[in-house]
Amino acid sequence: MELSEQRYKGEDFTEVDLQDVVIEGTTFVDCDFSGATLARCQTSHASFSGCRFYDTELYSSTHVASSFVTCTFERTRFHSSKLGGCRLTGSTFTDCRLLPLTWIDCDLTLVSLAGEKLAGADLSGLRLRETNLTDANFTGCDLRGSDLSGARTIGLRLEGADLRGAQIDAATWVSAKVAGARVDVAQAVIFAAAHGLLLDHSGVDD
Repeated sequence: MELSEQRYKGEDFTEVDLQDVVIEGTTFVDCDFSGATLARCQTSHASFSGCRFYDTELYSSTHVASSFVTCTFERTRFHSSKLGGCRLTGSTFTDCRLLPLTWIDCDLTLVSLAGEKLAGADLSGLRLRETNLTDANFTGCDLRGSDLSGARTIGLRLEGADLRGAQIDAATWVSAKVAGARVDVAQAVIFAAAHGLLLDHSGVDD
């Protein structure tokens, strides 16, 4: 089945079987995919805006240059899926199954992943600006080069994560759990300052 260059607004797709569907250049606005099956679907340059995915099957799906803006994902099975060059601005994930999940060059600005489990995921290079990561589990994640500017990180678990080159606000070094995280020198200095430590530049006397 293929959906190409179409537009749907306010359509009810609840419990619809769309397994293996190919979606290209199609727009969905305020549509409800609750209980639907989109397992192994493929989207390319598709747009989902304000759509609801409750108890939806999206596992083993592939998404290229598609957008999911201000969508709601609740109890959605997204595991074994791949997203490349996708925009998820303002979307919310709640009690979803997201691992394993491949993200490449994706924009998650203003996304809520509060309480979600992404331990060990490769999140390197992602835009995570102003995301809600409260109480999320990012232990062991690869976050090299990612942008977490303005993110809400109270209770965020970053133990053992690789944070080198990531843009991280000073507050995160206090609000998140970072034991064992791998950091670069610049981040170590910011961490020290965030904890009230004074860096001595005088050197060691002979």
